[in-house]
Amino acid sequence: MATYTAKTNGAAETLESFSEADIETLEYESAEAGIESQLEENLESVSFESVAEDVEAYMEGDLERRPPSRSVIKRLTKIFTALVKNTVKKITSNPKTRAKLQAACRKGPDAVTTLLTPIITKTLPTYFRWMSAIFVPPIVARLFPAICKRCWVEIR
Repeated sequence: MATYTAKTNGAAETLESFSEADIETLEYESAEAGIESQLEENLESVSFESVAEDVEAYMEGDLERRPPSRSVIKRLTKIFTALVKNTVKKITSNPKTRAKLQAACRKGPDAVTTLLTPIITKTLPTYFRWMSAIFVPPIVARLFPAICKRCWVEIR
């Protein structure tokens, strides 16, 4: 099990991440086997346009080169939003992993990002793993209140 130190609001906080066994128990479907159908079934309530705007603003501020076209950003946002939502759903279905997500929610969006990014990265093909560091933080920040509500943590 890995332990990370996150700095939020000037204070160093220790965050316990999932072990390899915990990640393996979450049982992911491969990207080829169902992301397309899951996008339409599970993400009806998410406004992809607003999430895409946030991701685009994030990328424009942090990348020196010309950002990808809006359609590419919108498509990747849909895929990574589905991955984040499915990861949260799998985590909250297991009491042991749900407790870790609850602890991360109490610490803030940075802690949740630190917890989810390695899990999502592991589900991607090797040549796409770098993308999770770009897309997961702004999506988690945008979905943070819904994630906390999903695992029964009240944010203040």
